[in-house]
Amino acid sequence: MVLFKMLTSRRWRAGLRERLGGVAPREGTRPCLWIHGVSVGEVLAARTLVARIREEMPGWEIVLSTTTRTGNEVARRTFPGTRVFYYPLDFSFSTERVLGRIRPDGVVLLELEIWPNFLLSTSRRGIPVFLVNGRITERSLRGYRVLQKFIPEPMDRIHLYCVQTPSYRDRFLAVGVPPERVFVTGTMKFDTVETEGVEGLRGRFAAALGFLPGDWVLVAGSTHDGEEEAVLAAYLAVLGRDPRARLVLAPRHPERVAAVEAAVRQAGLVPVRRTLLPDAAGDGGTVVILDTMGELGPLYAVADCVFVGGSLVPHGGQNMMEPAGKARPVLTGPHTWNFEEVVEVLAASGGLEVVADAGALRDAVLRLHGDR
Repeated sequence: MVLFKMLTSRRWRAGLRERLGGVAPREGTRPCLWIHGVSVGEVLAARTLVARIREEMPGWEIVLSTTTRTGNEVARRTFPGTRVFYYPLDFSFSTERVLGRIRPDGVVLLELEIWPNFLLSTSRRGIPVFLVNGRITERSLRGYRVLQKFIPEPMDRIHLYCVQTPSYRDRFLAVGVPPERVFVTGTMKFDTVETEGVEGLRGRFAAALGFLPGDWVLVAGSTHDGEEEAVLAAYLAVLGRDPRARLVLAPRHPERVAAVEAAVRQAGLVPVRRTLLPDAAGDGGTVVILDTMGELGPLYAVADCVFVGGSLVPHGGQNMMEPAGKARPVLTGPHTWNFEEVVEVLAASGGLEVVADAGALRDAVLRLHGDR
């Protein structure tokens, strides 16, 4: 799958040399811990883990790898001065080459990254591998059961599984992981939720985006192809009764900004990129498109209502904790299998509402606007 994406997508071809194992050799002789997170969510979730390791193991060097380009960029900003590189493609020559150059004494994988050749290479070198913040969805469970029939060893080559929930523990046991290796430790993503300084952030971003006191703001974060149209329909319904309603669209992938602009124009509205604000600020009917990295989390503070994408389409959801931590009402679609525990906890506390489709999203947004 990764190889196919690299052949068809420019953003996945970033760091090709490193993905083939061509990382620069690590200097020095300090013990080294390699931490891997696929993309932005995993990188940000690692913040408290990295801080604790540095506190408890000050003599160790920490290096970080990511799979996606955006994850790589965020890792470099989040962990300045830390070695960051792309995770190798799962070819024997790639994994052997990078392990020989990084020389880790241990590897920590975030959430679920089971690559047979990488784990075979670490096993041959006697490098222990640990899975933290582990999860396995029902869909993944079926895939790993098939994998175990053909390549039974990979799951056995992980020394310790620290998983988010009891249901995830049961699924790991179902694919043959020994019970003594699996521990329920909760989700690390709750550890990084920022709840302080919300009013200050709200004022700062309102000024930056050209919003005025009394404006009602809908923020749609981490949207995927096919979701912006639903959000725009909901926004137009609110705009019809409140000319001071404002909308911020934050596509999950920055390369989709042009397509999102086209969708906004198709809806009869005017798009303006965040990087042009506040000089280009308009009024109701002007839709702000977030074309920057690292701003979405704090920007949620300006919202009166938040929709979190990757959920009206079958993607599995995106991070709902960031807007919930800022006490914003959160809406999400039904496809949230990557955030099972989060949805359960937030919904039970009244902090999140699951909407079935575009029509239900419109109705919920209208209701929340009326409740202000």
